[in-house]
Amino acid sequence: MRHTKLTPEETNIFRFLVENPTKTNQDIGEMMHRSQHTVAAHIRNILGKLEIESRYEMLPYAIRNGLYCPRQNCGNIEHNWEIPNSQD
Repeated sequence: MRHTKLTPEETNIFRFLVENPTKTNQDIGEMMHRSQHTVAAHIRNILGKLEIESRYEMLPYAIRNGLYCPRQNCGNIEHNWEIPNSQD
């Protein structure tokens, strides 16, 4: 299966939720100057594209795929927000 690449706006929301998992759609919407309904639509798209079930799986997904390291000193891991196109 192939993961479709996230749009730039989806990538920003994905990144924001990975770094701030307790933020609401309203919080994200206010920060990005979007409605909470638009944010919710982007999150649904992200979940579908990454084939994960909830927004709370975004952080584990990012860590597993080398996109994010929760510690300051992670060796060679940088915050690379390109979602890989993978094939299973």
